[in-house]
Amino acid sequence: MVIDRHAHDLAVGELHGSRDRGLGSARRYALLAHCYREAALRLGELPSTVQAVTWVVHTERIAGTGTRPPLDITDPPE
Repeated sequence: MVIDRHAHDLAVGELHGSRDRGLGSARRYALLAHCYREAALRLGELPSTVQAVTWVVHTERIAGTGTRPPLDITDPPE
């Protein structure tokens, strides 16, 4: 499981831009990896598949190149 800046931002629901994400912390990295593994388990998918799909959708949305409208993650639906 690789937790990069996009995986982190998606998991915490906030774009961090150039700010530090604390991924040098083994505990923070492990927690985020666990979250992706848990999501995969709940979806019945491989963790690598969940990470790949979320990475593509997230990077397309922040680049404005996705086929879906940009998601405002600061205002979640009720």
